[in-house]
Amino acid sequence: MKKKHIITISGKPGSGKSSTADKVAELLSYTRHSSGEMVRTLLRKKGMTLEEYNAQAQDDHDLDALVDSKLRALRDLNDIVVDSRLGFYWIPESFKVYLDLDLSLATARIYKDTVTNSRRSGEGAATLDVVAKMVEKRVRDERSRFTALYNVDPYNTSHFDLVIDTSRHSPQTVALTVFDTYKQWLESDTWKQVQSGVPMGFSFKNEY
Repeated sequence: MKKKHIITISGKPGSGKSSTADKVAELLSYTRHSSGEMVRTLLRKKGMTLEEYNAQAQDDHDLDALVDSKLRALRDLNDIVVDSRLGFYWIPESFKVYLDLDLSLATARIYKDTVTNSRRSGEGAATLDVVAKMVEKRVRDERSRFTALYNVDPYNTSHFDLVIDTSRHSPQTVALTVFDTYKQWLESDTWKQVQSGVPMGFSFKNEY
């Protein structure tokens, strides 16, 4: 069976979805698409912040519907990498990748990023405790929202062809794991989920 040349990447906050999508698209010479960028484009047009969008999305699903329609339209393309929480759902024929990560480590990564960004902008960074609560709330809200809307839990790893624990990977090794496994998937007639992690006692340099 000829398979679509589409990779969808989902996963936990802070797991490296965007950087992985960038690197995989570069390795394959594919075009990269991002639901996050779709949302940001809509927010700029509507003059809304992300916090306002997330609050509104709990009851008003018009913006979700707009983003979902754009994601569904990507099914007609080939040679693309899609960074999206629900990409696996809207493009089920894609090679579906999930990047997993312990939430405490996700919090540390996101906190590090807020500190770096605040230094660049001159603004104060959120505390580690604030970031931890923000991450937990985001996961809880998204799980609740998408279960109510589509009866799908975006954090259920059983939906995916490849699950990578990025805790001890570098961005480069995550991208190469996706690249290698995707090539195997393209040539396969049947597929069983592959799980990838780095054994304890061995660690790549964490560059997230």
